[in-house]
Amino acid sequence: MKRLFIAIRIPSDEKFTTACRAIRRSSTKLDKINWIDLENIHMTLKFLGDTKEDVIPAIEQKIEELTKPMASFDICLNRIGAFGSRYQPRIIWVGSDDKIKEINQLHKGLEKHMRAFGFKPTFGNFVPHATLARIHSIDDKKYFWKQILAHAPLFNHRLEVKEIILFESICQNKHTPEYRVIKQFELKGE
Repeated sequence: MKRLFIAIRIPSDEKFTTACRAIRRSSTKLDKINWIDLENIHMTLKFLGDTKEDVIPAIEQKIEELTKPMASFDICLNRIGAFGSRYQPRIIWVGSDDKIKEINQLHKGLEKHMRAFGFKPTFGNFVPHATLARIHSIDDKKYFWKQILAHAPLFNHRLEVKEIILFESICQNKHTPEYRVIKQFELKGE
């Protein structure tokens, strides 16, 4: 079995790296936060989870069918958000203020195609995002949110999405998974 997900890798340029480092300074030593390594930041389109290795080629074929006619597209990561409440945030993420039809199209297509392999639909509304941190506890929530909001304008990261990636998530330890590329699917249109 391999633990798989389908995602867009978020490459870091100097501006994005600076914004991520600044927002990391929003926490104190008393906070328990796992900040995501810059090279692991991605936007998940569909989480598959444990997958039998013998079905991976068929999954790759379905992803290829979905992505082959798609051209590359731009996104702008310019919005900071949180899952959970302001008082009990679990995830800090970066996303886009824009509705990106290509991402929604990919997500809906993957939801449809992956059902044939027994993968359940994603629970709740799909919110395209890249996780920046997983939060276990925050000592001073008022200070933390004040800092997050002060640094939010630094995020204005524009990127061209040229590929979709099938990743394997390997849990070496509880907090820092390793992501291995299984296959890349170029977006170039027909």
